[in-house]
Amino acid sequence: MPALVTPFHPDERIDCGTWQRLIDRMIAAGVDGLFVGGSSGEFYALDPEERALTLRFCVQATAGRVTLFANVGCITTRETVRLADSAQGMGVNALVVITPYYLKPTQDELAEHYIEICRAVRLPVLAYNFPQHGGVEILPETLCRIATRCENMMGLKDSSGNLEQTVAYRTCAPGRELAVFVGSEGILLDGWQRGCHGAVTACANIAPRLFVDLYRAWREGRLEEAGRLQVLAAELGQAGGLHTFPSVLKEAMRLAGFPAGNCRRPIGPMPEPALRQLAAVVDHLKREGCLA
Repeated sequence: MPALVTPFHPDERIDCGTWQRLIDRMIAAGVDGLFVGGSSGEFYALDPEERALTLRFCVQATAGRVTLFANVGCITTRETVRLADSAQGMGVNALVVITPYYLKPTQDELAEHYIEICRAVRLPVLAYNFPQHGGVEILPETLCRIATRCENMMGLKDSSGNLEQTVAYRTCAPGRELAVFVGSEGILLDGWQRGCHGAVTACANIAPRLFVDLYRAWREGRLEEAGRLQVLAAELGQAGGLHTFPSVLKEAMRLAGFPAGNCRRPIGPMPEPALRQLAAVVDHLKREGCLA
């Protein structure tokens, strides 16, 4: 599942026309679902009305063609429940809840946060662990506590990059296997080979066919081809560190011929040396036929 970017006009208004084209491109490439309102979608830069608007638009733009996962995580439980209830009424298929950022809540506080959200909705809920940006990590034993008390806690998207912990989430709850989606491009194949369910990757905005083909090659047992594509995916993921997240995504999309505007300020343009490095990565993907 691509973690969708949010396209903006030059004046920072949401660009729905470009967004529709990008969504259609993702679906035509064969993705299994779409993840909207995540970190690469700059949810932190959207006001509450815009967050609701983006979810409503993506429900309409997707039109039931693929599963739609919507991040409704906010800094407080109250606001998260409010947005979760709104998203549920719009027709999204599953809710995603990133850990509350800035506060660094304890594991007990995280458990109560997720339990209250799960009990407030009917939809499946996916936790979202991104400690590099959220400032806090949800541990497997905490996810176990939540899943034990809430049947609709379906699993977790893990962007920590810690393979052992990513795998541990799967079987942390007795009697249940949770769905775990890998978020770090460098360990996709390793995670799948150890039982993870799939991937939610921001880099699929740039090269959706690369990640679709990688997943299919693994599922079909074509491990040599899967290994080749995993190297390309890791190279692209590593390029994300060339500048402020998520500006590299949008710059790479522009270089690939699928522009989505700039990020909202204070994120600015990439410095020229970093841009040259990124262009080399995108050119490599073009030569490998990954940008069709």
